[in-house]
Amino acid sequence: MSKVVVLGATGTIGQVIVKDLVASGVEVVAADMNEEKLVELKQWADDKITTAVLNIKDEQKTQEVLSLGKVCVNATNYIFNIDVMKAAAAAGVHVLDLGGLYNRTKEQLKLDDEMKAAGILAITGMGSDPGTSNILAHYGVNQLDKAEEIHIRYGSTTSGATFTFAIDTIIDEAIKNALAYKDGKLVEIPPLGDEEDTVFHEDIGVQRTYSIIHSELATLPVSFPELRTVTYKDTWDPATIEKVRTLDALGLLDEEPVQVGGQEVVPRRQTVSLMQTVLAKKEQPVWGTDALLVEVKGIKNGNPSTVKMQLLTEPNTEWNTSATQYATAIPASIVAQMILNGEVTEIGVKPPERCIDSEKFLSYLKQKKVKLVVTQDESVTV
Repeated sequence: MSKVVVLGATGTIGQVIVKDLVASGVEVVAADMNEEKLVELKQWADDKITTAVLNIKDEQKTQEVLSLGKVCVNATNYIFNIDVMKAAAAAGVHVLDLGGLYNRTKEQLKLDDEMKAAGILAITGMGSDPGTSNILAHYGVNQLDKAEEIHIRYGSTTSGATFTFAIDTIIDEAIKNALAYKDGKLVEIPPLGDEEDTVFHEDIGVQRTYSIIHSELATLPVSFPELRTVTYKDTWDPATIEKVRTLDALGLLDEEPVQVGGQEVVPRRQTVSLMQTVLAKKEQPVWGTDALLVEVKGIKNGNPSTVKMQLLTEPNTEWNTSATQYATAIPASIVAQMILNGEVTEIGVKPPERCIDSEKFLSYLKQKKVKLVVTQDESVTV
C-alpha cells in the first residue's frame, strides 16, 4: 500500500498537503467531515484523489479509512492528535501531525511503547514550526562541537491578516502561558510576553516577536540534553492580539458549557465555528514573505560559534496559497513521502529531530519554492 491518507484534508493546511502529494505523484485519500469541500478539493487538487467523508470521533470508520494507506498525515485540530495516533496504531499505519502545542505533544510522547508494540512510527509536529524548526535545530547542533542554545523565531510581512491558520491554535497561543527553557529549567512566561525586536533576513527586516506556547519546548531540551537554553518567539499583529484578548475577556472563549435558549453550548466552540464561517467569506489579506529563523549557539574548535538558518517562503501564486500555508504543508508532504520510500525507519513516538535525517530532508525542501540561507560565525579568542 503506497497511499497517503490526509485527515482534515479541506482545511487551510490540509488542502495544500494534498496538492503537493498529488503533484509529487503520490496516491492520496483525502478525508474530512465536509463533503461539499471535498468535492471542491477534488476539483482543485486532482480528480484522481480518493475522498472519504469522515468524523474522527467515529473510531471504527477512522480505522477503516486509515487502513487504506501506508502513512497518515493528520492535519486536523491538535486536540485530536492522540485519537488519531490510537486509530493509526489499530490500523497499522504510520502517522504524523502538525504539532500538539506543547501539552498535547507531552501526552503523545507517553504513547511511545504503545506505538512500538504496533510497529508504527508517530511523528509529533511535522509542519513548519514545529517540524522544519526541529530539523534545522538538529542540523545546527551537528555543525558544532557543543550546542548550548537554540533560538527559534518566526516572522512575516503579510498584512491585513487576522487569523492566518487554525483559529483554535491561534487562540491558545494568545491566551495560554508561554514556555522557555532557561539555564537548564523550564519556565513559564505570561502569554505573548518577553517581547523582543528580532532581526530577520533583509526580505523581512526587524519585527517584534513574542513568546508563545510551542511544541519545540517539549522535545528539544530532551533530545539535546547538553542545551542550557531553548526559546521560541513569533511575530503577531497587534490588532489580532487585541481581538483575541477582547473575546477572552468577554467570556466568549470559555470552555465551560452554558445554557442558551434551553440548549447547552460551549462558548468557545460557538465562537470558533462562527469565526471560521465568517472569515472564510472575507477578502484575502495581502500575503507576504515568511521567515523561519533558527539560531544554534555553542562551541566550535574551542571558540564561541553561531549557526544561523533562515527559511524564506513566498506565497505560491500558482496554487493561490499563502507563505504560511505552503511553509507548513510542504514539510509534512516531504516526510510522508520519505516514510513511503523507506527513508525513515524508526518506530514509536518521535519528534522530527530524533527520526529524520536533517541533511536529506533539507535536500528535498530546497527543491520546493523556498530559499534556505545558512551562515556560521566563529569568534576567535585572541
